[in-house]
Amino acid sequence: MNSTRNIFESHTGNLIHKWDHYFEIYDKYFNKYIDQEVVLLEIGVLQGGSIDLWKKYFGNKLRYYGIDITPKCKQFE
Repeated sequence: MNSTRNIFESHTGNLIHKWDHYFEIYDKYFNKYIDQEVVLLEIGVLQGGSIDLWKKYFGNKLRYYGIDITPKCKQFE
């Protein structure tokens, strides 16, 4: 299993902003959903890096929805 921390640390591309102590929590509660059909709503897309993180973590069955008040985030649609 690729942990959220490993994905974060090896990521190149758009900025990912996550609090360090969340990685362990993400893995603890989310690892059972890897390669499952997952629907994820993320509030606060910012620069789009976490979209890549979640795609790598959950796999191809992920349906990701992100919302943000910044119009620039529409580019990630």
